Amino acid sequence: MNIWLFKNKNGTIQSFDNNFLTNYSDVVENDKVYAYIDDDITGKFKLIERLCKTNDNLEKELDLDDEIDLPYTILYKTKVGNTLIKLTEQESNFILNKTTTLIKESKEEILNNYIDAIFKNFLTKKNIVESNLKPKNITNNILFNIGQPNTGKSYKFEESNLFDKKDIGKYKYLKIPVSGGIGNEYKGLQNTDLAITYDPIKEELRFGEFLQMLMSAIVNPKVPYVVFLDDFHNQDISSLLSEYTPLFKGQQKRKVVNIEPANAIYNSTFSDVDEFIEQWNEFVESHCADIPIVPLTNRISGASLKLVYPSNFYLLGAANFNENSLNIFADWEDRAVINYIDPIESFTKEDGNNEFLQCCKKINRELKELLEEKNIFDYEKYSFGMWKIVDSNGDIISDQEEQIKLIHFFFGMIKNSLKYNNKNSEINSIGWELIKAMQDNEWFKINVEDIEDKTEIDYKILHKHNIYEDEI
Repeated sequence: MNIWLFKNKNGTIQSFDNNFLTNYSDVVENDKVYAYIDDDITGKFKLIERLCKTNDNLEKELDLDDEIDLPYTILYKTKVGNTLIKLTEQESNFILNKTTTLIKESKEEILNNYIDAIFKNFLTKKNIVESNLKPKNITNNILFNIGQPNTGKSYKFEESNLFDKKDIGKYKYLKIPVSGGIGNEYKGLQNTDLAITYDPIKEELRFGEFLQMLMSAIVNPKVPYVVFLDDFHNQDISSLLSEYTPLFKGQQKRKVVNIEPANAIYNSTFSDVDEFIEQWNEFVESHCADIPIVPLTNRISGASLKLVYPSNFYLLGAANFNENSLNIFADWEDRAVINYIDPIESFTKEDGNNEFLQCCKKINRELKELLEEKNIFDYEKYSFGMWKIVDSNGDIISDQEEQIKLIHFFFGMIKNSLKYNNKNSEINSIGWELIKAMQDNEWFKINVEDIEDKTEIDYKILHKHNIYEDEI
């Protein structure tokens, strides 16, 4: 099924012959056609109707009254009016996904039709011989690394660091960059990744990627399944994962016994999605009878989905410090190992002759001592990640101008960390004491600041190095 769009200059489809639509001959049976108009009152664009090609005619399916955004390329192609433009999947998602009328209208009708359609099973049997393969250096099934940027907190969880190349095909790995924001290809962790949801544009039910990984792990107990949530500080994943918190209790984790390849749960198709869910629940009840079962609410088609916590499923996450990452402690502290990444210890690159490197390491060490003098012991929140000084080739940055810029950047990070943790009143004193403590480092004195003759705080110098806070 294709999706088409045109600007309706006539007000209604019935007011002119279908053949007046440019490109009409390219529309095939069951294609959907959307008509929009210019809204002269709001200055925006408005969808007014949806049509479907049936028996070589366009038949109205639905009246619409929804404001839409149009990419300039689509606006330009349709500006003449009555010109049909076939939309790509990306374009149709952008234009139609927010139309509330569309989401509400025939959802039940279309959904019922889909539920009654043949369901293609995403579960397959992995033919793995007896194996003890596990992700390398991972000591807990749920592990979150929280730290400052450039501390290498994500590096440990990259696929290449968890598994060897020779083991490709013997594990499953899914990385979800929880980046979010307009313009990013991946819009972060969504409910559509975690549950059974309905897609009003594709008119189909979806089992989210996260849910598919978990269910696949249950039916393939010899295969390690790893989900890595990178940069999860960009979203409140504690809230997003709330339906899974009852499942992922450590005492509920079990090893699922091996499953015969002939088990019906591996059938390639089912008569409909309800039959698949019914078969799944019967499988879990019979095959995982000695494992605590937790239902996942199915808000779409009926019966809840019964789940267990298999020992071959791993949930990893990496995040900077902010309110979203710290929320993890409330719900997941008794379910996960949560590591604060030490900015000093996490940097493993050594070069005793590199004066810039030694300067950066000394700033972090001196900062740690200053914080402890003020009874601030969680210094991981305030120090800076050292991997920032390494370029894409794995070498320490050698350009002197870039090196000096990085020192200013690190001072700014320290200031921002103090502000975020409500230590504004300490910024000037810590900044000045830190610059004083660096006076026995020759590289710092020559390239950053020499204050040997100064006894009182020089606020102008603090401002120069971006570690100043107005005390008024």
